[in-house]
Amino acid sequence: MYDFFTNVLGRRQKKIFVLTQLMKEDLIKYGVDGRKIHVSPDGVDLEQFTISLSKEDARKKLNLPYDKTIVMYTGSFYMYKWKGVDVLLEAAKSIDEDRYLFVLVGANKDEVSQIKRKYSLTNVLLLPHQPHKDIPVFLKAADVLVLPNTDSDAISSRYTSPLKLFEYMASGVPILASNIPSIREVLDNSNAVLFEPGSSKALVSGLKTLISDGELVSGLVKQAKEDVLEYTWHKRAGLVFLEVVT
Repeated sequence: MYDFFTNVLGRRQKKIFVLTQLMKEDLIKYGVDGRKIHVSPDGVDLEQFTISLSKEDARKKLNLPYDKTIVMYTGSFYMYKWKGVDVLLEAAKSIDEDRYLFVLVGANKDEVSQIKRKYSLTNVLLLPHQPHKDIPVFLKAADVLVLPNTDSDAISSRYTSPLKLFEYMASGVPILASNIPSIREVLDNSNAVLFEPGSSKALVSGLKTLISDGELVSGLVKQAKEDVLEYTWHKRAGLVFLEVVT
C-alpha cells in the first residue's frame, strides 16, 4: 500500500484530488507531496434539490401520513455497515411515542427481510431504491433528515463525502448527523445537530432537541442552505478546472 501511494500517486501524478482534508493528511503521511493534493468534496445540484413544494404536498404525493413526525434516511443500507442504519433502527426501537415514523429509503428486498426479522418495528417504513430525480420530494416530506454514519471504519470517519449530506443541506429540512471527523468538515453546531456516533440514545436525544426547538431548527436550516452554496457541482467543476490548468 505504501508503494502504491508513493509510486503511483506521489511520483506519476501532477495533481491529486481527494474528498476530504483528512484524506489529504493521510496521503501526506504516506509520502505524497502535499502540494499536489487538492481537497474537493462532493456536491449537489441546487436546482434539483431546492424545490418549491410544501411538506404537506410532498407527503400527499408520496402517500405518507400527515399526522406523524417523519424521521428520514436515504441511501445504502447494509452494503456498507458504517452507514449506521442499525443505529437508526435501534433508535426507532427505543422510542415508544406513537408520533414518530422512521422512513428509510433505499433498501433492497434482502435488506427489508433482514430488518423485519431482526426488529419487527411498527414505526419504521422501509422503501426500495428510488430514482434520484424523486429524492428531493422525499426529503421535503421529512421533519428531520438523519446521517447516522459510524466511526468504525476509516472510510466513514475520515474519507467519505456523502452525496446525501449536501442534498440534505439544500432541502431546507433540519439535519441530525454523526459527530465524526469527515462530517465535521462540512457540518457543525451552526448548521446541524451532531450526535455521538454509534449511539442510538444520543441520536434520540438529538432528535428530540430538533423536534422541540423551532427557533433552533430555523437557524440551522438557514445556515445549512447558506453553507451548501459552497458545494455545488458547478462550483466544484470550476475549482477542479482551475487547479488542472494552473
